[in-house]
Amino acid sequence: MEISYKYISWFFIVLLAITLFGFQRYFLSFPGFNGFTYVHHIHAISLLLWFAMLFIQPVLIYAKKFGLHRFLGKLSYFLIPFIVFFTLMVMKIQYMKGVQEKWPEAFNLAFLYLPAAALIPFVILYILAIINRKKTKYHMRYMIATAIALLGPGIGRINFGIQDMTHAIMFAFALSDLFLIGLLVFEYFKNKIYKPYLISLAICLFFHGIYPFFPSTNIWQFLASKFVVWF
Repeated sequence: MEISYKYISWFFIVLLAITLFGFQRYFLSFPGFNGFTYVHHIHAISLLLWFAMLFIQPVLIYAKKFGLHRFLGKLSYFLIPFIVFFTLMVMKIQYMKGVQEKWPEAFNLAFLYLPAAALIPFVILYILAIINRKKTKYHMRYMIATAIALLGPGIGRINFGIQDMTHAIMFAFALSDLFLIGLLVFEYFKNKIYKPYLISLAICLFFHGIYPFFPSTNIWQFLASKFVVWF
């Protein structure tokens, strides 16, 4: 474990706390969870398991429990598809709720881009982490980036007093991207292993940057319309 990342597990706790605060409506609805389904529960549990894994893995490395670290890493091969599937199910529920509330179809389909803008970078960064699993320093940094990729939806649900929806969402995206920028600057001056964060930032900035116009394009409207029919 690199000295500068000795306490990285606590960084994951901070990211998780921000996410939990953003989704406080769900957690504060305990124990009745009125308005939520088993899909929401499984979705929440799977993401909590992911953050738990991110917290535990550096601890195992520091304790030199490499075998257990690799075992938990292999479990992620099953957990990630689980996260993806139930995130897509939540997206479908979100769409159907919009239909029931008579949202304009174009707006309803465009709204699906918000969870997609977190899910797609998350999956890409996880794949990059697995591809680089034998390059420990790269692997670790891509794994850190996966947690930051998931921040957008949580931050987006925190009320910062911004009335315009587009501006509020872009502000939430910017705040999550700032974490990557901070890590990138840290790496540039400290360890010089900044390429994973640079690539991670480019991926997140792309999906965040196209938000103001892409969800209303024919391309996204077509893809989203096929998703809600097929899934």
